[in-house]
Amino acid sequence: MAPEKIVKQAKKRGLNCIAITDHETIRGGIEGKTWGDKLGVRVVVGSEVSTDRGDIIGLNLTEEIRVTGWKEVILSIHDQGGIVVLPHPYRDHIGVEEIAPLVDYIEVCNGRSSQKQNHDADGLAKRHNKPGTAGSDAHSFSEIGSVCARIVPDTFACNEILKSGKMSPAAIRRSVIVSLIKKRKFGTLFILTVQFAGKRICKVFGG
Repeated sequence: MAPEKIVKQAKKRGLNCIAITDHETIRGGIEGKTWGDKLGVRVVVGSEVSTDRGDIIGLNLTEEIRVTGWKEVILSIHDQGGIVVLPHPYRDHIGVEEIAPLVDYIEVCNGRSSQKQNHDADGLAKRHNKPGTAGSDAHSFSEIGSVCARIVPDTFACNEILKSGKMSPAAIRRSVIVSLIKKRKFGTLFILTVQFAGKRICKVFGG
């Protein structure tokens, strides 16, 4: 998604602050901030970094994160004065109880997570006395604002979750396909396509 259009869509949806956290780069956030300044939407520059334990988000970043070990990523974010967020902890993460004490915030409401995953994330945040955040985890324009929250001034902590929408399975499938193509993981894409086709056939014939 083009950063300019992300900001325009956010403004259209009534959001006055968003974080752009492209995977492995802050370029989208930097470009988005330029448009945000023009259009009156605060854009937080960030990145979602793939680590050996799962994704970790850095906010208020000024430099790219060049490491991949989860502890090193957290240190790199903090070294540049950034904020560390553990996103969707019960989706594609390993050892969240070990990670949680070292982060600044834990995402307790994610637009792509199940109700149980979000509930468990809220419990994780409470066990470790960490403030919770919320996010749409938007991978397409239609998802922007699916989750939105009022936050405590000068923090990223949720004061109130205003909207907690869920993405349709079809929208999630589309974004997964795009992600796999970009990462050139064609083997995984083939397997998922076969699995999906099998489920469709079973549904048609009552299997």
